[in-house]
Amino acid sequence: MSDKQYLRNAGIHSAVIIDDGYDETPQVEELSLEYAWESFFDDIYGEAQTRIEKIFPDFNPEDREELKRNQNFIDALWQEREAIRDLLGELFDSYEQKIGEIKPFLEEVESALDELGIYFKKCGRNFVEDAINADLIVLDLFLGIQQGENERQLTVNQLKETFSRRGDRDLPSIVLMSQVPGIDELAKDFRRDVKLHASAFRHIRKKDLPKSGRMKGLILTLASHRSDSQALAKFVEVWEANAIEAVHEAAGTLRKIDIDDLQHIRNMLLRFEGLNTSSYILDVFDRVLQYEIESHSDVLDAAVKLDEVADDPAPLMISNDRDTYALLEQTLFVNPRRREHTTGAEWPIAFGDILGPRPGVKAKPRGLFSGREDKVFFVASPECDLIRKDGLTTALLMSGSLTEIDMTRPGLGLKGNTTPIIVFDDGKRYQVTWDFGDLRTMSFDQAKSWVQSKHAYASIIARLREGSSLNLRQQLLSSLGRVGELAPLPRSLRFRADIQFPLQAGGTEPIIMPEGVEVTGNVIIPRHGKFATMILDSNCEEDLTEVLLNLDLDNVARKSKRHFEYLKEQNRIRQMFRSGLQGISLPVEKYRTAGLLKIGQEQPTKDGDKPKVDPVATVLEASEQLPEGAEKSAGLILRVHIEDDM
Repeated sequence: MSDKQYLRNAGIHSAVIIDDGYDETPQVEELSLEYAWESFFDDIYGEAQTRIEKIFPDFNPEDREELKRNQNFIDALWQEREAIRDLLGELFDSYEQKIGEIKPFLEEVESALDELGIYFKKCGRNFVEDAINADLIVLDLFLGIQQGENERQLTVNQLKETFSRRGDRDLPSIVLMSQVPGIDELAKDFRRDVKLHASAFRHIRKKDLPKSGRMKGLILTLASHRSDSQALAKFVEVWEANAIEAVHEAAGTLRKIDIDDLQHIRNMLLRFEGLNTSSYILDVFDRVLQYEIESHSDVLDAAVKLDEVADDPAPLMISNDRDTYALLEQTLFVNPRRREHTTGAEWPIAFGDILGPRPGVKAKPRGLFSGREDKVFFVASPECDLIRKDGLTTALLMSGSLTEIDMTRPGLGLKGNTTPIIVFDDGKRYQVTWDFGDLRTMSFDQAKSWVQSKHAYASIIARLREGSSLNLRQQLLSSLGRVGELAPLPRSLRFRADIQFPLQAGGTEPIIMPEGVEVTGNVIIPRHGKFATMILDSNCEEDLTEVLLNLDLDNVARKSKRHFEYLKEQNRIRQMFRSGLQGISLPVEKYRTAGLLKIGQEQPTKDGDKPKVDPVATVLEASEQLPEGAEKSAGLILRVHIEDDM
């Protein structure tokens, strides 16, 4: 299938290129800081004034400040600039220089679209009307010569208006371009502001546009994931719209509750339970809202489309804002502010609470935590018994141990007794392994002393949601069966890597990437945590591909050549950015082999089994050293820095 047919099948038929380089005249704000204005007005008198008045009859040199802000005046000067060049001085020099610098880059974009058979329009900064029906939008980040926040915000606002005016049509694919070196970080913020998924969005520095196949490659990648990305975007859009409507519907139902109802609820139910009205009503409202959202068939229908998402994964375009742990945390735990809201219960703890050492207080060697900072406890006693004044005299606790989430540490596998994420106030992330055989009890007086008093050495660090709490307790009380819960998402850790290759003469040599380009990506950890996958960001795909294809194999260690021969095939390099380097044994306590999935071979169906790979790389922590002689057969060496500032 040709590239043109591939794009037609993906639904990319038309495009618009948006850049202020296409503007017919400079704008007021682009000339506002030009010093040439002063000399221009100072020199306009006599015959020169007559010439200016011919092209702009309302000209008055005394109104210079007003004229600087008059777009019609600037338009008139620009249209006649060749005839009055001697009067203009350097007024338009910066603008004309910018147009001249941008033109070759825009011609590269136009050429790429022509080669792919995509009909396109060219637009300046006022692009909404021309972009409404486009399947692909290629646009400049800063629409204006100043390249500042105002110019960026103009791009954002107009693109958002374009989306809103498309109606029910799917969102277009977007390629963002800019001359600034910080485009990687700026693109992340831009994508978030205009509410796009990474699979529908790419960015490129203008200086890279002339590189062979660069723009075409971005467009083909967007096409390959277009339908799946649109299905996901549609689901989020439908969910958001219906959730807002559901809030109104729930509010209508809940307005039927009045003061007398609250009094009856309190007198007939809550005063016997010892529960505050506010806490009870918050729970009721939560459930009514969820019920209303679930009643919308549009949400359910949009969700069904996600079942059809293709197996070929999109590359991780911008890994530093991809944080599955944050999403996982929100599905497992009650929001801290809701947790801190008093229930009115006598006990200072509740079902689902996780108790840990109080920050800044050293764990007592003979206390609840036995001097261990990694010890936590799950409150397993029923909520109703902890609320009632005449309920429990002792609460049941189950112990667990913390493991900091780090690919270099053992024990990242998820089992039935694992809570995959818990976040402390300092931002550090851990997973908890629960010990069903280590049970403790805490009396009411102990709870108040250990958790609530001024000498307390324990604190509530999190509260699991009801479903997660029930699941954990049902495992503890296994005879009662198991209550299911939402399967945890694969966990991801952001990384940056320095890459090297082993030399024929011994030792290693760094592979130097172009200035401003880093090899980054995500380490994906499956549920059982036995083997990790490293997927590289597509930000560095073209540059790394070029480096690997141009690598001289005569300099590579003899036993490593077979690994690099795989990486001389461009489709194999592409695998690193799609399915990733796989089969990396955890923990990475020393160097580990990584490979590309074997083509045409059936892969394991269980996430705990090692995939079948062709070894091409060696992965190790940045601070570690390869043993003497190990580099001779290492393949591509990735020295990994795990980023912990997610």
